[in-house]
Amino acid sequence: MAPQSAAFLFVALMLAATAARGQQAHDSSAASLDSAKAAAAAPPWRDSVRYGGGPSVGAPPSDYTGATPPSQWCLQATRRAPGDFAVTGQSWKAASRSWLHQVLSDTTSWGVGWRKVLGGAPRLAPTDSIVQVTDEHRCRDIAEIINRGLLGWGVGPPPVVVFQVRDYLVAYPSNARMGEFGMAVGMSLKHEIRGVATW
Repeated sequence: MAPQSAAFLFVALMLAATAARGQQAHDSSAASLDSAKAAAAAPPWRDSVRYGGGPSVGAPPSDYTGATPPSQWCLQATRRAPGDFAVTGQSWKAASRSWLHQVLSDTTSWGVGWRKVLGGAPRLAPTDSIVQVTDEHRCRDIAEIINRGLLGWGVGPPPVVVFQVRDYLVAYPSNARMGEFGMAVGMSLKHEIRGVATW
């Protein structure tokens, strides 16, 4: 077959295939099913704003390297806070609890914005307290959920600092640098991720 005939035959076949596809009925139910699957696969916090500002305090430091699972899942974070919080001389835990208290009790748009970023964290009432979670099973579950949804460590995952305010959790995975300095994850008591803040 001559090259021109072969080229003509190829073009004719392509046009016929295109026309046949154009004549097929469009299955709108398949398209909506694909959209529903995509929405179901997307995390519930996908529309939460990721805040780019905030104090330059890193993730809570730990000895975790990824070589073996941590010996303790609920990190106490007693080392001195780095970054902007270093000037206070407080431990990471104390400085971060103080900052979280400020964020959750602030009534201005700044506080509202941060609570939104954390997935709808509650506003702190004068009678509320910020309690650190120390149950190893809960910390391990939370660490594994955060690792599966966000971090992707091959071994571990790293230990976490978790604070509870009423029916809400704010977790800080150690040695996790998702942003320039660190991250916080807002979660329900059922350990569902509701918001992610990076800074």
